[in-house]
Amino acid sequence: MIKFYTNKELSNKFNVNLARWKRWSREFLPPDPLGGLQSGYARQYNPDEAFTVVLGGHLVGDLKFSIPETKQILVDLHQWLVDHDFYFYDSKNTESAINPIPDVNYYQLTISSRALRRDEDYGLSYWARGIISVDSINHQGVRVRREHYIESSIGPKNSESPRLNAEGYRVLNISGFRRKFLSNLRG
Repeated sequence: MIKFYTNKELSNKFNVNLARWKRWSREFLPPDPLGGLQSGYARQYNPDEAFTVVLGGHLVGDLKFSIPETKQILVDLHQWLVDHDFYFYDSKNTESAINPIPDVNYYQLTISSRALRRDEDYGLSYWARGIISVDSINHQGVRVRREHYIESSIGPKNSESPRLNAEGYRVLNISGFRRKFLSNLRG
């Protein structure tokens, strides 16, 4: 059974001002199918919709993307998030849900801003890094961290490394973000 949440419940669970929560939900979700502002029905959110709103808020509030950039990021990353089971009900209802590397412990997403070209909205590109293992080793007398990971681009137009020709990039620890989301949702 799917649990639904109200605006007030979610703003309390995620410690977000109620007015800000409502604004984010209007910005990052499609219109409520059960009504509008004057219908008399309060919007209710399933966990996937709540995840989208909280992720959008994190991109705007913490990673400092603009609202239009965040909307584009959410659209561009949606299928990857579904395919890698970051959504709860969306992933389970699709036959395309895949996790090609089962040994991945957590994922980090790099969102890179490039110089704008005419064929790209906002000049954004995305790379996923799946961390397989992390070791602490001694390298010439210094303790260093060694990671084993896989890295791949997300989306059809992204083939170059995120650090090449980047004006700036931000890293989203999506696995940690999802764990924190679930903790707050349950708490």
